[in-house]
Amino acid sequence: MSSILVIGGNSDIGYATSKIFAQNKYNIHLVSRNTSQLEIKKKEIENLYKVKCEITFLDILNEDNVNNFFDKNLESPNVILIAVGYAEIDEKNYEKIASINYVSPMVFIEKSLIKYKIQKKLDTIIGISSVAGDRGKKKNPVYSSSKSAFSSYLDGLRQRIYLDGIHVITVKPGWVETRMTKNLKLPKILISNVSHVGIKIFKAYKSKKNTLYVPRYWSIIMFIYKMIPETIFKIIAK
Repeated sequence: MSSILVIGGNSDIGYATSKIFAQNKYNIHLVSRNTSQLEIKKKEIENLYKVKCEITFLDILNEDNVNNFFDKNLESPNVILIAVGYAEIDEKNYEKIASINYVSPMVFIEKSLIKYKIQKKLDTIIGISSVAGDRGKKKNPVYSSSKSAFSSYLDGLRQRIYLDGIHVITVKPGWVETRMTKNLKLPKILISNVSHVGIKIFKAYKSKKNTLYVPRYWSIIMFIYKMIPETIFKIIAK
């Protein structure tokens, strides 16, 4: 049976996506720091979908912990989903934002390729980036730049490992109803349901899509947004 490894198994998008894969008879491996919450998710997945669900503690910011993860998890999954993310309304923890959104996921993916590529079982890597990475924003320049870096890395990785038979998908959600956005004042008409995002990610995986804007209209919004002269953003109020 095929399997998916979800880094950030407690995240709203990560868990929603894992349930869609479970519905389609993939075994699930949820990874996060909060294993008590993972236990609840494991029981739900196994009871609802009758697939195997494994859980593992992992602090992706801890290099020793990451190395230990690979020492203990020898068999390659078919799919790796990177669903970690961190944002602050008033950015202060710059290193934490940059590390969680870009540096640590990038290092994890590189180490996973060293560990798993030789088995020729891994066929897809899915990275959750953000539309925020399409252009720097003065409200959250550290977050938007870290997501831009992650998107750019996934683009290059997709080219690099294409001939190895491993596909890379860059997912760029717009505003999604998650714990990360619950305290933000956002236009409700543009907020997506997390289950819808999970379904779209699975469809992108099956169709081997390169980049997924979800919902699709965000590709149009960001195209227009990138066309606006930077001078406008310098002078308009927050």
